[in-house]
Amino acid sequence: MVCIAGARATILRPKGFEMGRKSCEVCIIGAGPAGATAACRLAERGIDALLLDRARFPRDKVCGDGVGPRAVRVLEKLGLHPSEGFPGTYRLEGVRVGSPNRRILEVPVGDGDPEAKAGYVIPRERFDGWLLDQAVKKGAQVWEGTAVRRLDNQKEGVQVSGIRDGRQCSVRARFAVGAWGAMAGRVAEPYLAPVGDGRLAVVAMRAYFEGIQGIRPYLEIHFDPGLVPGYGWVFPTGPNSANIGYGLRQDFLIKKGISLRSLFEGFLQTHPSVRRYLEKGRRVSPARGALIPFRTARLPVGRGRLLLTGDAAGFADPLSGEGIGTAMQSGWMAAERIANTLQQGIPSKWASIAYASSCHKELVWNLALAGLVQSILLRPPFGSTERILDAFVEKAQGNPRMARALARMIIGDLSRTAFLDVRNWKKLLHAWREE
Repeated sequence: MVCIAGARATILRPKGFEMGRKSCEVCIIGAGPAGATAACRLAERGIDALLLDRARFPRDKVCGDGVGPRAVRVLEKLGLHPSEGFPGTYRLEGVRVGSPNRRILEVPVGDGDPEAKAGYVIPRERFDGWLLDQAVKKGAQVWEGTAVRRLDNQKEGVQVSGIRDGRQCSVRARFAVGAWGAMAGRVAEPYLAPVGDGRLAVVAMRAYFEGIQGIRPYLEIHFDPGLVPGYGWVFPTGPNSANIGYGLRQDFLIKKGISLRSLFEGFLQTHPSVRRYLEKGRRVSPARGALIPFRTARLPVGRGRLLLTGDAAGFADPLSGEGIGTAMQSGWMAAERIANTLQQGIPSKWASIAYASSCHKELVWNLALAGLVQSILLRPPFGSTERILDAFVEKAQGNPRMARALARMIIGDLSRTAFLDVRNWKKLLHAWREE
């Protein structure tokens, strides 16, 4: 039974509902964008889904907060965009890129460009809480404040054990969805490949600001001279507010021997655009950091009756760092494969096989290409990364086609397979030669 009150949904359960053992068709571990999306779709298809999360919502989550085109497309498939109560009240209209030599490229996207869509910047505290509410409205059940301690992936089902409000609880399910994010602890260890020395991870820090002057509804990314591929961002959450942060690959941070906080504070204090924005602005949240691990070849997307989604499967984009859209897309695909298996009487092993096939077709191949491109950009066969970025931004300032391609790559609206198309390289070469 569900009672919707205000901005949050309150789950009303019969007395004794949480005691001892419960069974369901699908148990979803983690109620972030991947888990909530899976729960929405499963509930739509009439599947008994139970979401478990150690937090109580709304809760904060360190992120750039970009709800881009990929995420919006999933919301459209769920009938949640457009919808009453959608928290994206400030739609983005373009991208602003700052090169290492401080050149600025502005590219409008959205309604004016049929090939490109923008999106929104929505603080995760609002977006995740809203999406979880939608899952509840559609019929999913939620156990907040439940810390999963053990997951037994057995031939006949999945046993999930944990602690809720200081009392032990246990759930028996036919399938499980791992949506526990990047830092799940021991429960995730059997299903993870180690990050190692940090070459496959980015560290980032962000804070929220209000009273900003002169900001426009553009995603801003500014590359830092001497620290490429490090960059700072200014993502507007409203006409006078923004999520401002700084990110860098972990191995570069270690190599440079400097702290992430010093880079973040330096970006606020020395970058011309940011200093201008913050002249009368104020910080309204602590600066918080997070680690974003990227996918490795050995990381599985499914094992037995457990399907991994979002950061649990390493689905963040190495080029942009964006992970909300890929998390939601993987949550949708996991729900579809499980629902098909349950409703069509297909042997359980085919859920994992079909999901892995979908992930490799829709996500894994794209992310692998993004990682390859990132590696080439970091160690180019000629010139330096900074000079290449400077030259590209300069050329794009006078070439709308090149500018749109760069903008779509940044907002995650350009498939990485475009790098394999010879025609695109010919177009790029032609555009480069244009005066």
